[in-house]
Amino acid sequence: MKAKTTLLRLPLVTALTLGLSAQALAETPRAAWHAQIGHGYEQLASNTASFEQLTSEYCAEPTDAGLLAVQEQWLAAFSSWQAVRFVDFGPIEQNTRAWKFQFWPDPKNLTAAKARYWLGGDKAIDVDALSRDSVAIQGFPAAEYLLFDPQITEGERALPAERTCTLLTAISGNLKHNAAGLNADWGQLQSRYLEVADYNNGTLTSAMHALEIMADWRLAAPLGVRGTGKPNPYLADAWRSEQSLVTLRASLQGLADYFVPGLNLLMAENDAPELAEQFSSQLNKTLAHFDSLPTDITPLLETEEGIASLTALLEDVRATGAVLTGPIASKLAIVRGFNSSDGD
Repeated sequence: MKAKTTLLRLPLVTALTLGLSAQALAETPRAAWHAQIGHGYEQLASNTASFEQLTSEYCAEPTDAGLLAVQEQWLAAFSSWQAVRFVDFGPIEQNTRAWKFQFWPDPKNLTAAKARYWLGGDKAIDVDALSRDSVAIQGFPAAEYLLFDPQITEGERALPAERTCTLLTAISGNLKHNAAGLNADWGQLQSRYLEVADYNNGTLTSAMHALEIMADWRLAAPLGVRGTGKPNPYLADAWRSEQSLVTLRASLQGLADYFVPGLNLLMAENDAPELAEQFSSQLNKTLAHFDSLPTDITPLLETEEGIASLTALLEDVRATGAVLTGPIASKLAIVRGFNSSDGD
């Protein structure tokens, strides 16, 4: 059963986002970034907690409506992860945390293999047991496999089968635990983040890297622009749930919500507000591009018109990144390769 979820329509870049106070945005770029990324981590923690709760409630009293609610909350929680996925420094670097949220890419389909292993055995399933196993069974893709993949949904192990429910509940509990820890640890980083000037470069380069991944791996690879040269929808995010373009848009929206206001302050400090405006304008254009697209990349790869629309989207994502890596990086004399854990 597929979630009847349409492409998310999120607001474009605004001066104040998500109810953050003007005072928080009026301090320093790093103060704004810390507050906004912190809000993103709070959203992730809240949405994963709701996902765990709805999963537990559904497995206790299964209904079709309950399953749909679990599927939709999976997408909400996964989208929250996508929104903060650009942050590749700080507590997310500890203990392979990013992989525990999303094991990707997965060319060998280890996620499915691990899920089948747990479903097929008699070993006790709980959060602690999963936390000691491979990251391939701990995160959003493993939950997606149980919720959406026909190998599960069209067979005897389809939810609410007891062992499938137990595994999904453990995965959702693991996500909840990891998101809560990440949120708490980001709060603990505040004083260091505000004191270490090199976090400016670290935050900027993390956004650059995220846009490169969106272009080169999340769009160009499924399109066949790189690699084999043949379109392959299985290289995209969230192909099982048919939400690959929804999650890509969520990543761009995360940059709008959690990165852009701090960038605006930084460029104002450097007497180049027009460069921040140029970035926001291109980012808004790229976000708006999604309005004419379906939720998933797969149907677009089946027609010349669809491939053309994805190629245009790829060009927009690359153009967004080029503003950061070009004029903004030049203005700020950014040297790529900074590791935030090194600076003090």
